[in-house]
Amino acid sequence: MPHTLVLEHVSPATRLLEKRRQMFEVQEALEQQKQEFFRKEEVFKRREEGLKKKDLELQESLIRFSKFLQENDSKRTRAEKKAADEIKLRHQKEAEIEQLNAAHAEEKLKKKNTSDVVEKNMSYQKYLETVLDVADEYHEINDLLMRYATLEATNNDLRNHSKECEHKTEETRTKTQAYSKKKTDEILNFNNIISRLKKELEQRELDASVFQQEKDQALLVASQKTLEHGQVCMASDNLFHRCVTRSKVNHPAYTNPMDQLGVIGDWISDLGLIVKQWRTSGKSQW
Repeated sequence: MPHTLVLEHVSPATRLLEKRRQMFEVQEALEQQKQEFFRKEEVFKRREEGLKKKDLELQESLIRFSKFLQENDSKRTRAEKKAADEIKLRHQKEAEIEQLNAAHAEEKLKKKNTSDVVEKNMSYQKYLETVLDVADEYHEINDLLMRYATLEATNNDLRNHSKECEHKTEETRTKTQAYSKKKTDEILNFNNIISRLKKELEQRELDASVFQQEKDQALLVASQKTLEHGQVCMASDNLFHRCVTRSKVNHPAYTNPMDQLGVIGDWISDLGLIVKQWRTSGKSQW
């Protein structure tokens, strides 16, 4: 504040120089601050580059470690697969060993059984040799065995033929029984049908007899009615002719009995009136 008061009492030139000096000082301070800022910025850049470098080194280290882990996992997987394959192969070999041991034991058993069979068949060999000594038609054991095989084959053929014949016989017997049963059922069915038809025939004959009796009765009634009709027609025709011959009225020559009866009725009515009048006139004379 006193410095300011002093500047107020100095000349303008001095004040200008003082202002310039102050501006120069401020400019220097700004330049120093700028250089300090650039220096710090450079330090910061170097630190940033160092951090970036360390970060890259750390990333590369992590990548190498990840590859190391992957390689270890791959090696472990291959080792585990190899160990599993070796265990599986060992189990297969153990199973093969057990199968071979079982096959070996089975072959030993077969060998023993074969030896027993051979030893047992030696008696048959001796027996066949004895047979060759007795039978003159066979010179070798193979001839005797071939003859036996032929006879056995023939016997088998005969047995098979016999079985086939028995099978065919059984089939024929079954078919015959089924056919007999079928025909018996058909005969029973036909007998039932015949019995039913006989009953229907008897009923039809009975109905026909009744119908014939009714027909005869109807014919008798019709003949009687025809006879009566003929008699009535003859009587009406006779009476009509008698009435016509005695009547003074000229009547047509009717042939219909109803017309004739009408004429006869009129004639009888007229005759009745005449008789009635005659009787009335006769009483009056008396």
